Amino acid sequence: MARKIPSLGRFLGAPSLYALAYGEISSSLYYALGLTAIYALSLTPAVFLAAGILFAFAAAAYAEGGATISEPGGSAALARRAWGDLVGFIAGWATVLDFVIAISLSALFLPHYVSGALGQRPNALSVREAAAYAVAILVVMTAARLARRTEIYAAGVIVAALDLLVQVSLAVLGIMLLFSWDSLTHGIDVGSVPTWNALAFSFPIAMIGYTGLEKVSSVAAYAKDPERSVPDSVRSSVFTVVIVYAAVATAAASAFPSHPDASQTAHGTSLLATKWVNAPMIGLAERIGSHGPHWIEVAMRIGVGATACAILILAISTSFSGCGRLAEAMGRHDQLPAVFGRTSRRLLHPPAAILGVGALSIAFIVVGALYRGQEALTLASLYSFGILIAFMLTQAAVVWLRIVEPDLPRPFMMHGNVWIRGRLIPITSVVGTLLAFLAWVVALGTHPGARVVGPLWMVAGLAIYVVVRVRARLPIIERVDQVVAPPEDVTDVAYSTIVVPLERLDAVAEETMAASCRLAVDSGAVVVGVSAIYVPVKEPIDTPLPEREQEVEEVQEMARSLASEYGVEYRAVAARTRSPGRLVVDAAVEYGAQLIMVGSPYKRRLARSLHEEFFGQTVDFILRKAPCRVIVTHFPAEVAGESATV
Repeated sequence: MARKIPSLGRFLGAPSLYALAYGEISSSLYYALGLTAIYALSLTPAVFLAAGILFAFAAAAYAEGGATISEPGGSAALARRAWGDLVGFIAGWATVLDFVIAISLSALFLPHYVSGALGQRPNALSVREAAAYAVAILVVMTAARLARRTEIYAAGVIVAALDLLVQVSLAVLGIMLLFSWDSLTHGIDVGSVPTWNALAFSFPIAMIGYTGLEKVSSVAAYAKDPERSVPDSVRSSVFTVVIVYAAVATAAASAFPSHPDASQTAHGTSLLATKWVNAPMIGLAERIGSHGPHWIEVAMRIGVGATACAILILAISTSFSGCGRLAEAMGRHDQLPAVFGRTSRRLLHPPAAILGVGALSIAFIVVGALYRGQEALTLASLYSFGILIAFMLTQAAVVWLRIVEPDLPRPFMMHGNVWIRGRLIPITSVVGTLLAFLAWVVALGTHPGARVVGPLWMVAGLAIYVVVRVRARLPIIERVDQVVAPPEDVTDVAYSTIVVPLERLDAVAEETMAASCRLAVDSGAVVVGVSAIYVPVKEPIDTPLPEREQEVEEVQEMARSLASEYGVEYRAVAARTRSPGRLVVDAAVEYGAQLIMVGSPYKRRLARSLHEEFFGQTVDFILRKAPCRVIVTHFPAEVAGESATV
């Protein structure tokens, strides 16, 4: 049976990839800046730079691993290839935690930026009010993602480019107008203000500023030249993020200098860590705008607030997608229950995964509320727990694969390699693995949330994994590959035009159209959707058939939408006819088609032959009269009848 392949066309060039990667990573600056400043004070720029070095090491490993291992799953796929399904699950389950926490934090801070953009005073929303709004946002977005597939990548590039412009502008204007070395050093006595313990605490918190790497590793599916453009775009965007983060943090620390306060954990505080902790970028924008006319301050506040809302909503949506892809990959490899590996005909991701991510994100907001006064910090520490595990295993997997599979084709290899006993070892990944491990130990030692909730999360996941493997009678540790190769006679032929008969909006039409689009993506073909308005011989050809015309309009709209998602050219053909099969064949002749892709639903038929009984008269006619190759997918009764339950 045909399966809708959850892929959009390769339509992103290098500039779009760069903007998208930057937006995915940098969205967390809108909340990480204030959270890190609580403990790092005016040393926040230095802490961001230190965390950025670790992030850059990990990004290089992700770039090489993503170019080498074509499977979806990011760190989970790499760890699985290196050490088997158990370690792959650990990496994947830690990454699921990251996706969930990123969604929770984005939703938690979104109401504050809405409030700030509207000109309300800082911290106008109480913790409970913000949490209630966050839960409502997640309920709506979960329902929206379950209702239908989303088309966000074109809009995402625009939003990410706008975010890049806003953050770079804040960095440049902030340094020009606000930078003061005296403000940065005033009241700072390293070891005392902030304390060494506070600095150690701040480093894992700063890692929350570098979210999105797992999502960025999946953009290869949308890249025109993934082997070259994805690594280049990821490296350049990571470099930009680290520089912009340091510059923005420097401007913010200059605008809101620290001062001693023995009542605080870091023995110091600042307005950035108190008044503006929930919307630090709006605080910076207002301080920059205060150097000009009042209208500039208002414009900057509204502009930054609107951009923050857009990028946080985008981050939530893409985190749903990223977690959906990861859950699907883990479900198909028997690392999670099979329901997480099954996509819906209306969605690009498993509905169970979307629903589960939404429920878990809401649950973690509730968990954070249990740590009164530490809600966001608890979530941030949980994120660092998961991301550091993923970083460790990703970099270690790249090193291990260099040792055990030296001849594995690697379209991209990171720099900083040395020959050791006949193997080319990436020193940056070795150092990055050790640094990630040390940071993870610090996170466990200093963060109660990471120390308590993190291990409970991993234990619960391992219990699920063991149950799934035992029920499937599969080994716990070893890798089990279940790969079905596509038919060579389908994949080895290039097509310029593919004709798809489309009867009505149902499972058969969507699955067949999706399969046609995927073939068109690979060969650059045009897809022609043909819908016949059948008129019996005894009726005039212009007999009004409003119900049938409505069916044709609906199925053609679906086909246009799906073709747009895959990035392929689509042409619609709809006409009244006495013979639907003849209309399809004539369209194939007119457009010079090399392939007709037919979905044949199961029906009980009166027929003149077994061949006609199995396929039906229309498909039988197409098979006998077609001027080109015909691929027929026969759907079982339960799939053909899905439309009745939608």
